[in-house]
Amino acid sequence: MSQQPDGDGRPAAIGQLDLKKQAAAPQRGRDTKLQQLGRQTISTLYMLVRNVKMYDPDNDIFIQPFENLRQAVNTIVAVDASYSLTAVGTTVYINGKQIQLDFASIDNVRFLTDEFKGRDVGGFSVTRPVQVQELKDFIWIFSPQNDKNADEDGAGRKLLNIKVGKFQKIQEQLDKEEDAAIEAERKVDRKKYAMTVYARAVYYMRRFIERLQSGGQLPSMQPAQRLVQDLVDICAEQRSHFLGMTTTRSVDDYLMYHSVNTTLIAIVFGHELGLSRAQMHELGMSAMFHDIGMAEIDSDILNKRRSLTKEERRTIDLFPLHTVKTLLKGRSLDQSTIKRIIAAYESKVDYSMPMKDQHGNVKLVPPKVELGLYGSIINVAACYDALTSARPFREAYGPEVALTLMMSDMMYKFDPFLLKVFMKVMAIQPVRVLKPGQQSITFA
Repeated sequence: MSQQPDGDGRPAAIGQLDLKKQAAAPQRGRDTKLQQLGRQTISTLYMLVRNVKMYDPDNDIFIQPFENLRQAVNTIVAVDASYSLTAVGTTVYINGKQIQLDFASIDNVRFLTDEFKGRDVGGFSVTRPVQVQELKDFIWIFSPQNDKNADEDGAGRKLLNIKVGKFQKIQEQLDKEEDAAIEAERKVDRKKYAMTVYARAVYYMRRFIERLQSGGQLPSMQPAQRLVQDLVDICAEQRSHFLGMTTTRSVDDYLMYHSVNTTLIAIVFGHELGLSRAQMHELGMSAMFHDIGMAEIDSDILNKRRSLTKEERRTIDLFPLHTVKTLLKGRSLDQSTIKRIIAAYESKVDYSMPMKDQHGNVKLVPPKVELGLYGSIINVAACYDALTSARPFREAYGPEVALTLMMSDMMYKFDPFLLKVFMKVMAIQPVRVLKPGQQSITFA
């Protein structure tokens, strides 16, 4: 059916689409402005809270910052009839919209929310324009002169217009909203949700590695715990799609993708072995950080195309110790941490030894030592992902070639039973090693 043109000669459907775009434009403009003003208020609050430790809020150095803050808050009040800020960790909402923060400002936001938490402040809200004095009274909560936690009256300076939110209540509210959003996303499309969790895991590892390399405070392990639990939940019902995600790789960002891919493969491997959900979660957490010590090695060494020198090889051989050091940073030595340390270390240390057979030929054989199951699983999963990933010094191997190498040249590194199970997990038939003079691979 042909469409009738409207008054300007265009089809009516196109004219309707234009009207929708025009209607959506003000909303996009409002959201952009809210993001801009939100980042401005957060940046100003950080500066004020940090410096009120040294100067009184009435000091002249604060005149312009307080005026800037007043204008930003009141602009939002004029548009939305209110201003409501909630902040926990590195998550900040203004009037229910999450503020998009750049990586450089994350540490400032964390400092601000730590100070909020110390005074039992989760944020504040106003329903009419504020005055500079009211903002001074709010900032005074964080002054060394104040030895009390905040209350709605401002802990000693009555706040007539500004309502202070309790930290614990705000945190519970944000947790509930996040859980509700995740649950809603789960119901929409499990495959799409699996990719979302994968992307979040890669992003988390990117942040973790960047912080580690810059010497900054490492991100909390709590998001990683939730992400791994999501991967465990998805594993059973989306196995083929789940393993398919591990083909997502980046040569430049190898370590973060390798960490997440190894986690996915190890979880599926553990599921095939009959591990419980709790065990798969612990296995996944161990796999996520098994290679993290590599982040502290010079990339020129890791990506070197020529043979490594003796000193460079020694540097790489020591990376499992860097992994252990990272896992211990800022964390108590509980049972879970000990398990992850053991798994990470055992997955990378080569315990093979040279032995002579009856004909005097020397070959490497696995020693008769009881290695942990988690470390043995991660060893297989990590090696497979590494072989099937492109590196600056070589192309990626195909799945069959990778498993052939693991069954032949590298077989002494793995538990033979686990390697057979792994081939079943990857839906690849066991490979017979090429005999002398044999030209092609045959399958058992």
